[in-house]
Amino acid sequence: MSDTEDDPLVCPRCANEVKADDDFCFHCGEIFADTVFCRNHSKVPAVGVCVICAFPCCGKCGGMVGNKFLCEEHTCYEIYEGMVRVYGVLDDLAAQYTKSCLEQAGLHPILYCRIQPKGGPRFVYTLYRAAGEFDGHIINEIKVMVPCQEVVEAEQALLSLNIKQPPGATT
Repeated sequence: MSDTEDDPLVCPRCANEVKADDDFCFHCGEIFADTVFCRNHSKVPAVGVCVICAFPCCGKCGGMVGNKFLCEEHTCYEIYEGMVRVYGVLDDLAAQYTKSCLEQAGLHPILYCRIQPKGGPRFVYTLYRAAGEFDGHIINEIKVMVPCQEVVEAEQALLSLNIKQPPGATT
């Protein structure tokens, strides 16, 4: 960490910039504050903070997944470059609608798909079922993704619209 206010502060684990008053790194979950205890075990020191729900966890309640600290509840979520999958579908219109709903809720969703046909900005599929898997995830699914810090709010917004599925499920 930096000694002067003018120099940017950098997380020692992931090397991303952090603010001087941050208790943890929002990018990787590294804890900066002293004496932070596990949410579930109040007398056990936390070893990280979940980048999705921001709850501190001990080594039994969470751990590093890739380069991010996640609690047990969020270890199954797909994360790509700081964005988390909150919904997946093979229908472009359903994906666009879901994205629009999240934008109206003040969130910052993006659509992501590993395979996008050439010839336009919209996703088009001729198959109506999931095709193939890569690393346990459906390849041609259109994923609606939000920044890690917006996942809880996005899930609540989708639930209020009856748009809900468990992580990893596709409609």
